[in-house]
Order: sequence, then C-alpha cells, then structure tokens
Amino acid sequence: MDYFFVDADDVHGGALVIRGDEYKHLARVLRKKVGDHIRVTDGNDNAYEVVIRGFDRSGVECEILDVQHRVNEPKNNVTLAVSLLKNPARFDFLVEKATELGVRALIPFVSERTIPKHEKHPRLEKIALASMKQCGRSYLPKIFVLSRFEAVVRHAREFDLRLIPHEKTEQSQFIGSVLQHHPGAKSVLIMIGPEGGFAEGEMSLAAEHRFVPISLGPRRLRSETAALSTLSWVVGGW
Repeated sequence: MDYFFVDADDVHGGALVIRGDEYKHLARVLRKKVGDHIRVTDGNDNAYEVVIRGFDRSGVECEILDVQHRVNEPKNNVTLAVSLLKNPARFDFLVEKATELGVRALIPFVSERTIPKHEKHPRLEKIALASMKQCGRSYLPKIFVLSRFEAVVRHAREFDLRLIPHEKTEQSQFIGSVLQHHPGAKSVLIMIGPEGGFAEGEMSLAAEHRFVPISLGPRRLRSETAALSTLSWVVGGW
C-alpha cells in the first residue's frame, strides 16, 4: 500500500487533507482515485489507514479508518550527532540510512578537524522524508541546523547514555559490552567525529560531560560506517 506524508495541522478528528508535493505525487503521478485506500503518517509517531473521499485544488480529502502509533519505530530514542564529511554525497547517504535504521534526530556539527563548514539543510530534510516513507516509519527524524561540537556536548545532559566511538579506545570497551551495562537507557546520543578523528581536547571535553568512549573493533572505519554500525547496535536493543 502506498505511503504518504501529511502535515499534523491537516489532521482533524476523523479526516485529514494531503497537500503540497505529496498531493501532486498522489494525484498526478500515481493517479489515485476516490475510494482508493492508502497509508499516511504525520511524522509524529501516528500512522493512518485512510480512504480517499475527494479531490480539490488544494489537496486530497481522506477519511481516517484506523490509527496506529509508533509503527516500525525502535523502543529507544536515538540521536545521532555527526561531523560534516568532505564528500556531501556520503553525508546524504548517511542521513538516508540512519533514517531507515530508526534514528530519532540527526545533528550535523563542525569540530576542530572538520573540513566543510556548511550543509544543505533543506536537502537533508527531504532525504529524511523520502527515506521515512520508503521504510514505512511513522516518525520523521528531526534534522537540526549545523552546530559546533562544543555546543552539542554541553547540551547533552538530557540523554540517559552518551556514546563516542574513538579508535584509541581499548577493546574492553567494545560497544556490545558497554551497552550491556546500560540496560535502562531510553534516550541515547551518539557522537561521530570527522575523517581526521576527534582532537584530544575534544575527547577530554566529552569525558567531562559523561560521554562513554567505545570501540567498534580493531579496524579503522569511515565516519559514516562508524555511525551506522553504532546506530545498528543501539536501535537493535540490548
């Protein structure tokens, strides 16, 4: 069944209206008709089974038949903070796959060894939206505006567990072992450094704010690989 996005403000009682690009795709590309059944999400953990009742110039009017909550969502809320990568296409790939894996929010940041200093925020939001629909999630990950490493670290106290992979971390701190010691963590922040890694001062600052250094194994991983590997461990449950 086709999956579409609706703005939460366009959901009222037992009905909703699909507008904008989603409306154009539904009506002009897929040529849906009155009486067709589709699935819709508002990106706020709500998924709707609806039937199309009518079309007008502003949108598609639908009747809600059923509502489900947190469909295809992991049990814990995971935020991924990642340094910008030299190749924008690799960062796009990371956003797409992190959304598929169940990330709740993604924070691009700049650290001491980050090379690019800006990102295309609207593009990243569109990638997250397309990926959310493709994999059938009911929550649209929030893509934060570009931040500084220090700002992310200093505002991390809201998370139950804060993880920071680092190549110099002892193997005894392998991620699987670390997660077993934090079974009650419901919110997790993962910090991933740039291609050149974190500077010593940055690791010290992270330690001051109770980040737990973890190992992902003996091999050096690309930043996007480290991010997706860590995310897979965390959202997989432990």
